[in-house]
This record gives sequence, structure tokens and C-alpha cells, in this order.
Amino acid sequence: MTPERLEQIEALYNDVLVVPRNERKAFLNRTCGNDDELRAEIESLLACEDRTDTYLEKPALQVAAESLANQGGGLLVGQTLGRYQLLSLVGRGGMGDVYCAVDSRLNRIVAVKILPSYFADDHERSQRFEQEARVIALLNHPHICILHDAGCDNGTYYLVFEYLVGESLSERLVRGPLTVSEAVQYAIQITEALEHAHQQGIIHHDLKPSNIMLTKAGVKLLDFGIAELRYQGGAEPKGDQLLYSLALHSTSGTLAYMAPEQIKGGETDVRTDIFAFGVLMSEMITGQPAFLARSELNLVASISNGAARALSQAESQTLSALETLIRRCLAEDPSQRWQSTSDLLPAVTGLANTANRESAG
Repeated sequence: MTPERLEQIEALYNDVLVVPRNERKAFLNRTCGNDDELRAEIESLLACEDRTDTYLEKPALQVAAESLANQGGGLLVGQTLGRYQLLSLVGRGGMGDVYCAVDSRLNRIVAVKILPSYFADDHERSQRFEQEARVIALLNHPHICILHDAGCDNGTYYLVFEYLVGESLSERLVRGPLTVSEAVQYAIQITEALEHAHQQGIIHHDLKPSNIMLTKAGVKLLDFGIAELRYQGGAEPKGDQLLYSLALHSTSGTLAYMAPEQIKGGETDVRTDIFAFGVLMSEMITGQPAFLARSELNLVASISNGAARALSQAESQTLSALETLIRRCLAEDPSQRWQSTSDLLPAVTGLANTANRESAG
């Protein structure tokens, strides 16, 4: 497969992700035309996302056995990288393939993320893969997925993460919106994870439902593949303003969750993650994308114009406060948003208190 073809597949895949699920078939009919191979590739990626972003609600060993039986193997299934035996392919994305594997030394199931061989000569992707390892190594928080190891075996670079049992937020939202209480509790944990990352000088840049895992232990924030590290060398932050650097960031990310400045390839900072948090909160409450559009161009216009859907017409003090909080997150001008997650967290926590008083009343 040529690099040009890979770019075409990746671009179309990112486009179809912002289309409502019940409209994706018609969208692919229009965009793929007679290119059956292209359509098959996209449908395979979508099926893989639905199945594997969840890490499945089953014990890991059962997942591995069923995956081997049902999938008939994968690209590197059965091979060993370092001390990790790859059992099954459980996910594919723009920044790597994810396998369920066994750590032969510690006898435990892990998730191994591999930079595919066809990206080995792609300098930008190789750099981002290494950057992800450096970024996650700085993080130690109960609501961020743990990095166990990183290595290279015969030219194949890999990262080893804890294997999570649960479901992604994107999978949960297929069944409908969350209750206000659920959404607020998850929001607190997501904000805490983001605050920890921001304090280390890290901006996630790709906060979205498929990068949020829901486990028995609570939320787990995943995938720092396009995260940006704004200061290094053990420098201690002296306030969130240190993250408002002048470095330009590329338009990498998922369009439906990108802030206006990120879409334009402009300056990004912690407030870019706060915008994505607002989009995520809206979707948890409504069960629908915050910005609806028939095309990528219309989506960009909706985001830039702040045309997010309303939460509810129901009279609720919690929903009213929640809508106010979300609208501030989604301000087009970053200076009008919450200026840091340290400011945002008390506001989100306050929503939980309001919801508890309402339910008690």
C-alpha cells in the first residue's frame, strides 16, 4: 500500500468519524463511489473502533482467546516483541496498531502499541511515537492509562500499557446519553486527569470519547499520540500561563473536538483542551455530537460560530449551570474560556454538589 493511499484512507476515516452513525453508510456511498477497496478499508477501521476502543467488558484472557478465534490472527499475531507475546490485534489508528499481549516475565496481560512498519521511514510519525512515550512517562495519575514499558525489537518500536477492562465513552454513548450525575462524575475525573497533565506541561490535543475509558476504577484518559510537551528538563511550572507558549501546533486531531485555533493551525494551549472538554461534556449529556454538520466545511463553520446544540429544555438548576459551564468552555476566543483546569475543576465539582441537592430535594 502506497503512502498516498494510506493518507487517503486516514483522511476519509477521520471525516467519517464526525458523521452520525446512522448516516455513515450513505456518506461512504457518496465518497467512495466505485472504489470498493477503499470502502472496505474504512468499514474495517470503523468495525475495529467499535469493537476495540472498548477493550471489551470481559476478562483480558477471554478477550485474547476470542479475538484469535474470530479474527483469524493479525499482522503480528503470534510473534514476540521483547518479552511480549502478541495474542491478537485489538485496535488500529493513525498513530499505531494495538495488540493484546502477554508479558512473559510478569505473566500478565498488557496492551502493546506498535508503530507499523510502513511508517518506519515517516520521520514525523516516528518522532510523535517517541514523543508519546516521553510524555506518558511524565504522568502518574489514577485517571491516566499507565505506561509499563517502551522498546524496540528488530526495528519495530512499541509501547506497553496497562490492559484496561471496560468500555470507551464512545461505546457507552451508542446506548444513549448519560445521566447528569454520571456525566458530572466522569467530568470531574477527566478534569483531574487533564489538570495533572497540564501541570507537567502537557497538552493532550485529542480529547474525545474514544480516548476515554470507563472502568470499574473510574475514568482512564488514553492516547497521548499527538500531545505536546511545552517544557522539559524537569522545569517546575509556575502557573498555567507557562503553557501559553507561542509554538505553533499542526492541525492534527479529530475535527469534531478541535478548538477554532487548533483547526486554523494557530497557537494552542491548555484552553484548547478545555474547549474539547466542553464538546465532550455536551455529548455526554445529549448523546449527540455538540456540533452537527453535513460536511467537514459546515462543521468547521459551526465550531467557529459557536453553534453548539442546547442541552435540554427541561427546568433544572444543574443543567442550567452545566450549560453555562459548557458555553464558557466553547467560547471561540480562548480568553473567554476557563483559563486553566485548576479554575475549571472547582466549577465541575460544584455541579456535583448542585445535582446532589436537587436529587435530595
